Amino acid sequence: MKHLRNIMILTALLTVGAGMAQADQAIVKVRYLSAEHVYLDSGALDGLRVGMTGEVRRGDLTVAVLEVVFTADHSAACKTVGESAAVAEGEEVYFTVDDEANEAQADTVAVSRPSRQRPVSVAGVGTDLVPIAERAHLTGNIGLVWDHTESTAEAELKTDYWTLPFRFQVENLGKGWELRSRGSLRRFDRSGYSGSTPGGEWRNRVREMSLVKDGEGAPWHLAVGRVRSRQTSAAGPFDGLLVERRLGGETYWGLFAGFTPEWGTYAFGTDDHVKGMTFHSRSRTESGKFADATVTALGRYRSGEISREYMTWTLSLRDGAKWNLMQGGEVDLNRDWRKDAADGKSLTLTGFALSGGMKASGRTRLDLGFDNRELIRTWESRSLPDSLFRNSGRRGWRAGLSMRTGTSGRLRLSGSVRQDDSQDGNTTSWMGRFTQPRLAGTPLGLLLVMRGFDGPYLKGWAPQGGLSLYKNGSRFSLDGGGYSYEDAAGTNNRKNTWVSLRWSRDFSRSWSGSVEYRKDWGDDIVGKRWYLEIHHRIGPAGG
Repeated sequence: MKHLRNIMILTALLTVGAGMAQADQAIVKVRYLSAEHVYLDSGALDGLRVGMTGEVRRGDLTVAVLEVVFTADHSAACKTVGESAAVAEGEEVYFTVDDEANEAQADTVAVSRPSRQRPVSVAGVGTDLVPIAERAHLTGNIGLVWDHTESTAEAELKTDYWTLPFRFQVENLGKGWELRSRGSLRRFDRSGYSGSTPGGEWRNRVREMSLVKDGEGAPWHLAVGRVRSRQTSAAGPFDGLLVERRLGGETYWGLFAGFTPEWGTYAFGTDDHVKGMTFHSRSRTESGKFADATVTALGRYRSGEISREYMTWTLSLRDGAKWNLMQGGEVDLNRDWRKDAADGKSLTLTGFALSGGMKASGRTRLDLGFDNRELIRTWESRSLPDSLFRNSGRRGWRAGLSMRTGTSGRLRLSGSVRQDDSQDGNTTSWMGRFTQPRLAGTPLGLLLVMRGFDGPYLKGWAPQGGLSLYKNGSRFSLDGGGYSYEDAAGTNNRKNTWVSLRWSRDFSRSWSGSVEYRKDWGDDIVGKRWYLEIHHRIGPAGG
């Protein structure tokens, strides 16, 4: 395993170097569920402590809060705090050290790992112990994925997709600096396709490669290189510089500028550039109340011409597990050709979103959301017909209900209604999901899912079900499902069915793997798929 790890790291670093010439939280995963607890893939040697709390997030929404109640060296057991949505195996849990149960470690950025020490001899002084945490060290994760698909619907089409995702961080480089990198090396091999489709190609992506100095409470935050940060997420990754100045507490404002990587390949380019200003403020209390606001004003430019100038903002509020609220939006500043395209308007509201949730009872949680987005005209799309943009509003509501049933069952119901100006009528969708970690007192887990939609052109539904078993360190799952849809006139109905078998296991605290086989048959897809994944965690706790 050690040799494989070294080869994977070396391959990633060499390729990144040739192609180039997170933040304040530690992230762990849910390993499996029991009737009483949620078990994580990290433990005391990763810095988890009894009393710490973590958040299970889906997008920008916190769906569950977990409290650590027991830790072993390489695993931890948690209980849910208050009411929460159903937590699934494999979901990510975000831990921060400034939670109310972990105040003593609030001066560190991520979950503190226990410092390993080694003797250091100093002439005339003797032997001292120097914590490893004070020296530069590599942390992160790297994986290897093989995804093989064969389609036999018409022709023998085969695709082998190899990817090497990585995320590295070299900490303690001196004076608060760190090196951060993330991306993936990707290779496609195909056979049976037409001559216009490449038989083999590389699609490598470097999404971050930067020197960063952003210690909590530091007077200045700096990042240089291929920058990717939460404050500049609206700009995406860029090759340049980000400078932020602390105004007090956890409030910062900053400036950034750089070149945008080439679209689709993430290669370095100078045709597109971006610049802007950020404002970010965050506060939290010991009782679990949390507020976070981010405002970004930025401009995108193509070959010296305006592509888009706009302001975006996000506001998040939360009171523990009682309620949460998120509001975001975008306002475009129209100049030159963009003002003409906007019928002379200097400002236009091009995006608005509002979502929230609340605990309705001890077992039930409700959530509601609204969004209204428009297609954005940029330098690349300015020659397209005006009708594509004037009739592109997408407005919709969504609502959901999550509840616990019995001792460990979880039920999730949700639905949405969306309206598109370019379509005659609304599109509705719905979903029901039920999980039971221990079915009738057995070690079997049950999953039932039903989805459906009905729109101006198509309507259909898709059922899914599965059983899972955790035994002797391995998890086995058998799932199956399908879909059926038809056009609005009801003259064309198509169906498909699938079944999959999956095995996964943690070989050690730093190595894990999974294998999946899937078979599809029906009107649209006929074929099979093999999926293999190996994952390795690197660092003082991962090895």
